[in-house]
This record gives sequence, C-alpha cells and structure tokens, in this order.
Amino acid sequence: MKKVFLGFAFLCLTAISYAQTENHRLGLWIGGTIQHYNGNLGNSFFQFKTTCFAGAMFNAGYYLNRSFDVSLGGFVGDYGYCATEADNKRIIAKELKCPGCPDDRGMGELRSRMTSGNLSVAYKFANGYLLSEKCKLSPYVYVGAGMSHLADNMKRNCVNKGNHFSVNGGIGIKYYVCERVSIGYNAGLSCFTRKKVYASNADLSGELAHDKDVIQMQKRKDLLLQNTLFVGINF
Repeated sequence: MKKVFLGFAFLCLTAISYAQTENHRLGLWIGGTIQHYNGNLGNSFFQFKTTCFAGAMFNAGYYLNRSFDVSLGGFVGDYGYCATEADNKRIIAKELKCPGCPDDRGMGELRSRMTSGNLSVAYKFANGYLLSEKCKLSPYVYVGAGMSHLADNMKRNCVNKGNHFSVNGGIGIKYYVCERVSIGYNAGLSCFTRKKVYASNADLSGELAHDKDVIQMQKRKDLLLQNTLFVGINF
C-alpha cells in the first residue's frame, strides 16, 4: 500500500499540467451512469447483480480559481429497485405498499424514468496546496442541489410522479490524457428532501399512519447513488 501511495504522489508531482486553468476555463463532459436506490423498498447500493438501471449524463463546468469549479449538470435514465427473494418474503403493512402491488407479501418494485438537473461546486485537490497543480490525476469532492422529474414507467401508480428536489454530494477523479481531454470516474449521492419516490397507499390516500414501524419507514428519505464513467474536453 505504501508503494502504491508513493507511486501516486510521484506521478502527481511530475506530470504535465493538463487541468482546467484560467486559459481553459470551460469544461464539458458526457458519460454513462449506473443508478442505485436506497429507501423503504430496500438497498441496492453496489448490488450490480440485483438492481442496475442505466442512463446518460452531461455536465458543464467553469473554472473559478485553482481550488474551486462550479458546474451545471443533467441526467436522463431509469431509477428504481428490483425486489429480491428476501424482499418478497417480507410481511408489509398495507399502508406501505403501492396500489399496484396488491400481494400481502413484499414491498413491491419501482421503476421510473428520471430527468434531472443540478448545480454544484467542486473542490479540487490538485490546487497547489494539497497536490501539485501539474498533476494529471485530479481528484475532487463536490456538493450541490438539484431537481428530478419522475415518470411512472410501470403504470402501477407506484411512483410519486412530478418534480423531486434533492441535495447532492460526491467524489471523483479525472485523468488528463492530453492537454484538453480527460477521462474519469464519479460517485455521487443524492437525498430526496421533500417527498418520497415510492407512492404508497398512505401517501395517495392522505391517511395518517398510526403504527410505529410504518411511521418510521415513512420518515425515511430516499437515496440515489450514481456511478459514472465520463470523458471531457476543456476549452
């Protein structure tokens, strides 16, 4: 592990400067994304064999200074959850199920078409303070906010259709293959803040739940994890 770290540091200290700079302030990226759900239905984070929904992303970033960039991004694709065998054996309160899933066992499934937009600010580690500005490998972290529009692909009334607001954050790394072209990976986490993605009977009827477990699950926030591979160009 020590040798790997020293090798990474040496590469960062000796590489040619290829990052966004004052001379190349605008960056554009496109990529492919795999999305995962975490909420009342279950957790599919990094469960590629059970639930795997894909989409496409695009992003435009602008250089503010050597430490910070601001970016505006978008995504189009599917978002949801596929029930496992264990999920289908769960006994679930009627209030937590959606109208299109009448069976007594299991929460059901979710599939929606998502169109998203977000605004974020990124902190770059290759800024001359932590890593050299001449580093071809440029790691970063970011925070932001966004809005997603959801459509009901399943046609079972299991999706709270419409606009959903979220707070976002994540980490990523870019590798500059030449002066203006980069490739990279980004892991982003979003939390939907105002209403649930999954439309339960309680949500649609407006009835107040009285069961303690039901109330606790209704308060749980829906999360979205995006794993993205991308290619970018600076202008």
